[in-house]
Amino acid sequence: MRLKLKISSESHRSGWALALILLVGSISDARAWGQEGHRVVAEIAEQYLRPDTAKQVRELLALENVTTLGDVSTWADYVRLQRRETGPWHYVNIPIHRQPNATEAYDKERDCPLDNCVVTQILKFEAILKEKTALPVQRLEALKFLVHFIADIHQPLHCSDDHDRGGNDLRYEYGGNPTNLHAVWDTGILAPAVHGDERGYALKLVKSIEQEVAAKWQEGSVIDWVNESYWIAVDVIYKNLPSDTSVLPESYGIEMLPVVDGQLERAGVRLATVLNLILDH
Repeated sequence: MRLKLKISSESHRSGWALALILLVGSISDARAWGQEGHRVVAEIAEQYLRPDTAKQVRELLALENVTTLGDVSTWADYVRLQRRETGPWHYVNIPIHRQPNATEAYDKERDCPLDNCVVTQILKFEAILKEKTALPVQRLEALKFLVHFIADIHQPLHCSDDHDRGGNDLRYEYGGNPTNLHAVWDTGILAPAVHGDERGYALKLVKSIEQEVAAKWQEGSVIDWVNESYWIAVDVIYKNLPSDTSVLPESYGIEMLPVVDGQLERAGVRLATVLNLILDH
């Protein structure tokens, strides 16, 4: 699946310079989207949950006295500090090979031979959540991982690698701060636009999603969605990096924000799709 994206430079300019005093310095290798992105995805997903799905989600979340998917959307980033084995579950390192006529990217034998990547972990936790005889605490943990990992696979640098650890080794200055390409895509582009209001930003994005478009996004498999993100990394991110400077200008974030928004929208719609298929009977 090859995705064609139009990069727009319209809007999102107000308050940009001020808002860039943010968390773009040192972000963990596997912390895709940061708090803002993960909460936005979760908020979007809740708008697409069917009634019975939403009821079951609330019942599971009640085990930890929380009420929304946003409340657990970043849990997987923090638990990896205690459970180090979960670190590789956040990404899949598909090598950038820049073959313009290629249509498929992910190769399980090459990219996930030991099932130790985000693709196989999503499938594993889908099965656990679907198993009604599993302990409620196990199903809740599966839900929390799914909320996070489905968002992760829509951050293109979590589905690609150009011998740079998904952009972590590409050092830039952005917004006056030293950072790296991965951190810019995790947080640097999005945080200034969100301004701390993840729910408001998510609802704004939901209003822009046409029903026919959402239906199209629901098609395909996890592997299709990973491949889609991979080609964004190839065709959009790596192709638009400055070759003669170590500074990413303000215009970079403005131009790339529509790409980020599109990925957050897809992630939210698809997270809801996965949960509806598993929980709505």
